[in-house]
Amino acid sequence: MDAGGHEFSYEEGSPNGPKNWGSLSAEYKACSDGESQSPVNIEAKNAKDQPNDLKKSYKEAPAKLFNKKHAIAVEWQGDAGGIEVNGSTYKLVQCHWHTPSEHTIDGKRHVYDAELHFVHSNEKDQKAVIGVLFAVGESDPFIEQLSESKFKEVSADGNDLGKVIANGVTSDTKTYFRYGGSLTTPPCTEGVIWTLAQNVKTISNDQIKLLKQPLDHEFQENARPVQELNGRTVMQFEDKE
Repeated sequence: MDAGGHEFSYEEGSPNGPKNWGSLSAEYKACSDGESQSPVNIEAKNAKDQPNDLKKSYKEAPAKLFNKKHAIAVEWQGDAGGIEVNGSTYKLVQCHWHTPSEHTIDGKRHVYDAELHFVHSNEKDQKAVIGVLFAVGESDPFIEQLSESKFKEVSADGNDLGKVIANGVTSDTKTYFRYGGSLTTPPCTEGVIWTLAQNVKTISNDQIKLLKQPLDHEFQENARPVQELNGRTVMQFEDKE
């Protein structure tokens, strides 16, 4: 998500690094003082089986590819559909990539070479995010449909992608983790419903390069360190659709 213009970085030990995000701006206070921050490490054996819902209804809509400085993002310009969670409808707004993954499962981060976040928002501007983990292997069809040349030319002003649908990325996933967390970039706003797909998808090394090369060196590894659970419960559930 947009960081509001205040400089931050992912470099450990830097004055602007993750441990200091909360002191960069009053707006970022939750980054250091929040009790429900993301990402987290998920201990699969401790996840509680609990019925939940995730109704997905994505559709094609015009989109643009942006260099957000700290990440490459796709922003939909029209109605791209969305999801229903806990009886509330959240519209798909954008997606963006982190390399390596931000969330970890059983303490393993560098097993997962990337993480894609689909950011949704409801009428109250509350956020629900679906996270998808990737390991190096076959090419990811979602990135393929966006065109390699668009990534190489991506700018802060955005490149038109034509109509894009998000449906294929999570369509083969049936089991999920869920917990209450935050945005993983400043201002680290809490109250975000996180849904993390348990099915790990594949991404090629060339595609990872496409995600990294447009970014300044300090953002090419753009994963926030895992945060304490602080007593939060991680649930797991199966999508019955």
